[in-house]
Amino acid sequence: MKLTALLLAGVILFIPARASAQITSMMPDLNGFWSNQYTPNLATALGHEPPYTPYGLERWTNVDTKDDPTGRCLPVGPSRAFTAPFPFQVVQGPKMIALLYEYQTIYRMIYMDGRPHPSDIADYPEFMGHSIGHWEGDMLVIDTVGINERSWLDTAGHEHSGKLHLTERMQKVDDDHIKWTVTYDDPVFFTEPWSITRTFTKGKPTDRIMAYSCEENNRDVEHLQSNKKATSK
Repeated sequence: MKLTALLLAGVILFIPARASAQITSMMPDLNGFWSNQYTPNLATALGHEPPYTPYGLERWTNVDTKDDPTGRCLPVGPSRAFTAPFPFQVVQGPKMIALLYEYQTIYRMIYMDGRPHPSDIADYPEFMGHSIGHWEGDMLVIDTVGINERSWLDTAGHEHSGKLHLTERMQKVDDDHIKWTVTYDDPVFFTEPWSITRTFTKGKPTDRIMAYSCEENNRDVEHLQSNKKATSK
């Protein structure tokens, strides 16, 4: 009787472990070196300007590229990390996926273990935000909140508030390409959510992430040029 009970317990433990392994093996392998599709201005990919709120339009109208936060070595944020002309490396595991960017040698951790966002993330925002993910079939869905509002969404200077909510969908369409669709939801800057789609391209086996260093005493700051025309007084 005891032997039967032990065998039964072993089967019960084995079935979910085997099922979990099968599910994991069915997930696309995103590991490796990938190149972004450089998108300096999100409006170009969208086909028109985003649906600004009055405040968002005011901010966009008055943005000055000499105030680019990366010129002061501030982290790029998750949107710009994927639209800049720098590659990234994916390290994929069952409970976490790491995105390692060449740009500023920065990273993101995508938690895949079912945890929620921290309840206090709005009080302690991070430049790359807090990301959780799950699989919908063969598509990786990443949900990111708590993004520091001092980052820009792109090189052109589209800004956002601390209420920005990013939803990213990554789908491996073949061995060499990932389709990345990102939805921007920020009620402070935009009247409604909007999305763009870009393509990531697989690198060669010999490709690798290179070193990138932005120092606190960056001397280029004083050489940044304003995109605003001087007004006569």
